[in-house]
Amino acid sequence: MNELTNNPSDNTLVQIARLYYEENKSQQEIADEIDVSRSLVALYLKRARDRGIISFQIRNPQDDNEYLERHLSERTNIPRVTIVPTASNSALTRRLVASAVARHLENSLQDGEVLGLGFGRTMHELPSLIAPRRTNNISVVPLMGESASSFSLSYSQINQVVLQVSQAFAGTPHFLLAPLIVETPELRQMLISDSSVRPVVELWSKLDHIYIGIGTVPAIEDEVVYVGEENLNRCAALGAVGDTCTRYFDASGNYIKTDLHDRTIGITFDQLRQVKNVNVLTSGAGKADALSAFIKTGMVSHLFVDEELARVMLNKLT
Repeated sequence: MNELTNNPSDNTLVQIARLYYEENKSQQEIADEIDVSRSLVALYLKRARDRGIISFQIRNPQDDNEYLERHLSERTNIPRVTIVPTASNSALTRRLVASAVARHLENSLQDGEVLGLGFGRTMHELPSLIAPRRTNNISVVPLMGESASSFSLSYSQINQVVLQVSQAFAGTPHFLLAPLIVETPELRQMLISDSSVRPVVELWSKLDHIYIGIGTVPAIEDEVVYVGEENLNRCAALGAVGDTCTRYFDASGNYIKTDLHDRTIGITFDQLRQVKNVNVLTSGAGKADALSAFIKTGMVSHLFVDEELARVMLNKLT
């Protein structure tokens, strides 16, 4: 080493830095090797840091979504967890979650399988984010009827989502041309026995994958209440904290059977339990209580959430 001065060249600093950081030699070993004092080696290492030749990055594994995914999976016993960044607003966050779901769907769906879809704002984002590919004999079915105007000012459009997703995979859409809630159990039985409805209902026992969202009780800000406020309040009075596919459950994940049970045209809680791949997609810290309760059912095989919700969930589980 020739340039051992108070103003060493960059090459000299790089050489000493490599001996120290890459070859794991001590400052004394370097000093002995190049025949200088240990204090001069320490000075050169400081100069290397000052010039930006050496830089450090402190990485907290808890700031890493992969760490959060692994930790949340372990704490909830959910086999797979996917966490996306929380965006600047809820609409963008929902789109990020939907994009992660789209990638998973593209890689998971196999020829001949039956795919069931719930409804919700995140689900509405899904079709436009799927990269089209051709499959053989894929069936796509809605998991409940359309939201009726007499109970909600919003239109669920679940059949439209079914159509668009099936088109992305060149599959077969199955439409449920019936309202979500009807006036009487007798009318429900009549409708699900109809030749235009019965084939979809029968497919609910043959589902390979479902993608569903989580609703909250009471509803959080901007959340659409497809069953209407009056029905929601009755469920809340019975201890409901959330729902999926308009099937309500309490804080322990137990199904709450109300008068809606026999008036709802949709997949039942027992049928949900029979599906092998239950994929849940939701976002926002306000969903934490409802999601925590649904996880207790043991149904969830893959969870898609944003980082904010994931951190709130982990804090609740600590």
